[in-house]
Amino acid sequence: LLHDHPQQVGIIGLGSGVTLGAALRHPITRADVVELSPEVVEASGSFATENNNALQDPRAHLIVGDGRSHLLLSNRQYDVIVSEPSNPWIAGVATLFTREFFLAARARLAPGGIICQWAHTYNISGDDLRSIVATFHSVFPEGTMWLVGGDDVLLVASTTPLVGRLKNMARAWTLPEVAADLKGVGV
Repeated sequence: LLHDHPQQVGIIGLGSGVTLGAALRHPITRADVVELSPEVVEASGSFATENNNALQDPRAHLIVGDGRSHLLLSNRQYDVIVSEPSNPWIAGVATLFTREFFLAARARLAPGGIICQWAHTYNISGDDLRSIVATFHSVFPEGTMWLVGGDDVLLVASTTPLVGRLKNMARAWTLPEVAADLKGVGV
């Protein structure tokens, strides 16, 4: 919603596929989604209605592998990176909340690119949440934090200042598919 003309999107963590489905409602050319667990990929099919059959869209490219490794080893540049791994206390997931991960993400952002890192406020200590935010802020000092509902936090930053980009949200909301998708979740 904030980017003025996103074309290439990278998503770390497939989950139910709803984020991928939402990204594909925008006029993008490609969405790479990196998921570590083949079982999660299989289970995402159970949410085909909710994710609009996202993995069947020809613009969607599934990469079964580690998101951190993908960012470190890929040379692809993304206009938008959305990182929504599982909870940081799950084995192997903590590496997706480290300074090294955020540096790798920053290196994969195209000029003017935006990163959105999901975190949460439930079942996590205040110290752990502050650590995630501080680590993100160490790589993206002009980053912002958005509270969604009462439990989800989005850390949003760019390689250029976000000031002035809120107008892009109003424009993106006028895209019929985007507006329908947002209305479907009460936004």
